[in-house]
Amino acid sequence: MKIRINPVAAFDTLFIANQLQKKNGSFSIPELHIFGYLACLLWLYREQPIADWEYNFVGTELGAPFSQDMDTAANDFLEVSLFYRSHERLQITDLGIQKLINYEKFTLNKKRTEYLYAACSSTLALSVGMVCTALSNEPELKRSNATPASRLLLEELARSQLYDQFSILHTAFYGRSDDLRLPAVTWLSALYSSSMSELA
Repeated sequence: MKIRINPVAAFDTLFIANQLQKKNGSFSIPELHIFGYLACLLWLYREQPIADWEYNFVGTELGAPFSQDMDTAANDFLEVSLFYRSHERLQITDLGIQKLINYEKFTLNKKRTEYLYAACSSTLALSVGMVCTALSNEPELKRSNATPASRLLLEELARSQLYDQFSILHTAFYGRSDDLRLPAVTWLSALYSSSMSELA
């Protein structure tokens, strides 16, 4: 029996794939999860209800985010030729881009675009690898890395440290631009510097 695809996760997966391909020429499935999770964090930064994100992430033993709904969508897109493999990487096809254009017309998806775009645009200031390294130092994923099992991310009690960091960002950017790219890059840069300090 064919697994039902979460339409919200499907849109996010196509949008992120298209953005990463524009910037880097290709993408990987783990990168889709990374930038989907970053977009979800920006959603929380704007104080949107976590339940309204419409799908969950778990933290893997490697300290990386994973969404079953995004993974199901990406693998389905490979089967129906919206994505195709190019060596070890993936690319979105013209058919996939057309599907994305159709999805973008829906009101729910239009609301999400700002967060997805800001997450993907962080690669204008930081490489994909730097974003991945930075997010591994994000409070939830850092805890996940220390736990030898997958665990649900962003549950209510676990979000307090994250909100503390966001509060500092809100103060720093109060009265300035509403462009989500600014706090995203600032926060990721701080997390990346912290990761590098721990390795030194």
